[in-house]
Order: sequence, then C-alpha cells, then structure tokens
Amino acid sequence: MRTKTMRPALLALGLGFLGACGADDGGGDDEPVDCSTVTGTDVFHVDLEKPGTSGMLDYTMKSATPAPPARGDNSWVFQISTMSSGVVGTPLDGATLQVTPFMPSHQHGSPIKVEVTPMSEPGTYKLEPVNLWMPGVWETTIRATSGTTSDSVVYKFCIE
Repeated sequence: MRTKTMRPALLALGLGFLGACGADDGGGDDEPVDCSTVTGTDVFHVDLEKPGTSGMLDYTMKSATPAPPARGDNSWVFQISTMSSGVVGTPLDGATLQVTPFMPSHQHGSPIKVEVTPMSEPGTYKLEPVNLWMPGVWETTIRATSGTTSDSVVYKFCIE
C-alpha cells in the first residue's frame, strides 16, 4: 500500500535514475561528446559495408540523413544481400527487419520504434526514424530474417 510518506522516496529514486544517464561518456542530454577521443566505432561513409555476425547476410549502408548520423531522428537506407563463404550474392527481398538502437554505456535504447519500409530496388530498406536522442556511442543492431535465413549486424556511431 502506498502512502504519502513513500512519494518523496519514489521521487528521489526516479530522479536518481534519470541523473545516472548523464554520468559517463560525455555527460547528460545536452553535454557534447568529443568523438575524436572515442575508439571502436564505425566511421560513416556511403556504402559502409559489414557482414552479418553469422556470415549469412551482407549489410551496406547506402545513405544516412543526416550524414554522418547525428543526434535526433535519422533516416538510413540499407542494401541487404545474401552471402556465402564471404562472397556477396543476391539482394534479400521481402525480409523482416528488426532495428534496435542501444546506448551501451547508459544501458538504454531509444523510446521511438524504428519503422522499416522496403524500397523499389530489390533488397533495399529504409529505416526511420533511427532516434539517437543523446550524445555518446550508439550501437544499432539490424536483424534481417527471410525464411530460414536470419543474421544481424551492429553499426556503432559516436554522436556529438
């Protein structure tokens, strides 16, 4: 049973949780991050290509708006193709994609669901909004599934 005396404790707990999000890798929501000092992230360029973790699919970031990815809502276009023995094959059409932005240092994701729209070019998908709402390193996992084929990739960007 909640009482009026519990409210201050719950408020303090909630504020402590929110404050913890700004404790590392550059601070809180409005504090910039110097990405030139961050290692282990991807450097954005058109056609940034990565194999899936299982080696079954190939992921190519065809475009990003804004470019490079930035704080707030982003729109990304990906070409996803089959892959066998490290060789890129045919475009993967009709796949189901699950896109999960995650900020590992703060242990939270984005509050906005990424919508996936198949494009007219085979194997090409638009992902938006990819909401990277605060400065720091974001890891965005893209899992593509089509029939018995399923693979994922992680794109890591530092957001100023």
